[in-house]
Amino acid sequence: MVKSMANLFRVDDKVAVVVGGAGGIGELLGHGLAEYGAKVAIADINLPKAEEVAQDIRLKLQAEAVAFQVDVADEGSVAKLVEQVVSKYGTVDILVNSQRQRVTSNQAGTEIPVADWDMMFNVNVKSIMLTCREFGKLMTGKKSGKVINLSSVRGIRANLRGGNEAYCATKGAVDMITRSLASEWAQYNINVNAIGPSVIATPSSKRTFKDPKQLQKHIANMPMKRMGTTEDIVGACIFLASPASDFITGQILYVDGGLTAVV
Repeated sequence: MVKSMANLFRVDDKVAVVVGGAGGIGELLGHGLAEYGAKVAIADINLPKAEEVAQDIRLKLQAEAVAFQVDVADEGSVAKLVEQVVSKYGTVDILVNSQRQRVTSNQAGTEIPVADWDMMFNVNVKSIMLTCREFGKLMTGKKSGKVINLSSVRGIRANLRGGNEAYCATKGAVDMITRSLASEWAQYNINVNAIGPSVIATPSSKRTFKDPKQLQKHIANMPMKRMGTTEDIVGACIFLASPASDFITGQILYVDGGLTAVV
């Protein structure tokens, strides 16, 4: 008998933790998950902003949302976050790693400061390892869960202009963490996937491409000829968090306007 597909993309009553939920992309992902039925924990180092996002979800969507503070580079802080969310909701079903994506300045490969390299790996890689490790303990124990990591097209494609080696390396690492955990945790009915955007129109990227000519040069090789929006990420996140993706794991879903298809 074929099951009804009416609720294929719903996440009703699931508990979703959005790490980096006070940021531009993370904030919208929190709203999207709540709109599709999830109880959302907004976790961020910026607690006042996280509380603002959670309150906005409660008021606008009449959904359940709560804020927590976390330093994703500190294992004690991440472990405490798991305890707090479980104390509030009893479990965690969905983990979204949307912590701030830091980009290096355009430094040549012969000039990368070790401090910058270490900072990039601390924020973009170590933090995802820690959140996956700590929430993974819970998910493997209950034998179910969805993990969604925010990666980038730069995990598979180099920057034509160079100067972004550290960032590209961190995203390649995120991709392999995603695939490795997907293989390891499949036996526990846990799906681990990633979203790999091209440049998304956030306040920081808008500052980077404030010169229209620079923006046009950047999108020249993109079939859709535009930057992505934060809204473009939401559908991919809902898909990977919902029953619609139950047989999909270890994949990087590129939300990139076709960039990786042609370049």
